[in-house]
Amino acid sequence: MKIRIRHKKTTLFTSIALLLVASLTSLYCWWNTNAWGDEAVCEGTLSSGDVQATLAVPGRVSQVSSQTAIGRSEFTCVVERTSRFIGQDNLRMKMKTGTAEGAFPFTTAVWKNPAARSYFARGAVSDTSGYVILPRSCWDKVGNIQGSRTIAPGPDTVATVEASVEGGSAHRRSLAQLLTHTAQKVAEAAGCSVDEPGEPATFVAPEAPRTAAPHNLCGLKGFSLPKAAVPQGLAEPGLEQLNEAPHTWACDVDLDGTDGARISFAATTENTILDAALREGKAFKKLPGASGTAVGTDEAILQCAEGKVYFAANWSSEYEGVLLDHTHNRQPSYSEVRRATFQNFLDAAAVSRNCPQVTMPR
Repeated sequence: MKIRIRHKKTTLFTSIALLLVASLTSLYCWWNTNAWGDEAVCEGTLSSGDVQATLAVPGRVSQVSSQTAIGRSEFTCVVERTSRFIGQDNLRMKMKTGTAEGAFPFTTAVWKNPAARSYFARGAVSDTSGYVILPRSCWDKVGNIQGSRTIAPGPDTVATVEASVEGGSAHRRSLAQLLTHTAQKVAEAAGCSVDEPGEPATFVAPEAPRTAAPHNLCGLKGFSLPKAAVPQGLAEPGLEQLNEAPHTWACDVDLDGTDGARISFAATTENTILDAALREGKAFKKLPGASGTAVGTDEAILQCAEGKVYFAANWSSEYEGVLLDHTHNRQPSYSEVRRATFQNFLDAAAVSRNCPQVTMPR
């Protein structure tokens, strides 16, 4: 009789232990995986699988906030990947539709360091951000959401889907796929789903930063910054990073002497960038002999042997501050230094791409 009671107790304890293990396993899966989770988040706009692959760390993906425009395709959404007991920091990602002006990836402070990105059809990604440009037929139909307002597109804007990541790094190729798939859904919802980009091709990784050669910057023979553009001890070429993707070339030059001082150069044959550059409300000037178009003072589109090529230079705010101080009440002026810098780049880059030699208008 005693043996039978002991056997019943053992069976009971075993059942309780198994139940406890099963419960803990279920809780672990719930907290650290997407088991039993939704297939899509953000009102079905984002695939959970794409988000999981992008935020490639153990954890559970959940929606933090979501906002959509009634009867339109604009959205903004925040998702987070959280975990428990495994020592993994939380990752948070914000995705949204947006509007930008001109060739924004190469001309705005929002999208810094173009040489550090990985490029694909109509878009690019870094470790913490990315964008894809919607088809041109969407530019007049898709805007963005800021706070409680929907910002409608305008005659000068370009429509995008954008992502930013906080708390860690994203998986680049997966982020590109997430952006591409989301853009396809947005375009379809807006009724402009034509010319959809395919799956992102293999990325060309940026080269590691290297010491800049002041008289052959960015690997361009004979390219140097004007003397007035490199104040001694304040902004002198230090390191440079180069990226030579199939359709886009970019170079970032860090300038020693002032934290954050940098100048970036880019050249691309990407059609959406060419179209976007001519959409912004800037002063356009036709260059002599049907050779191309000057877009403001730091951008140009040239008719080259391979077709149209867009060229641009972009100054960091820290570098602009150095130049403004250094050229104050001096000659050459700040605007003349900027113009000469871009002209030097255009001269060297044009030779490398079989483009006509042109002089930027004053």
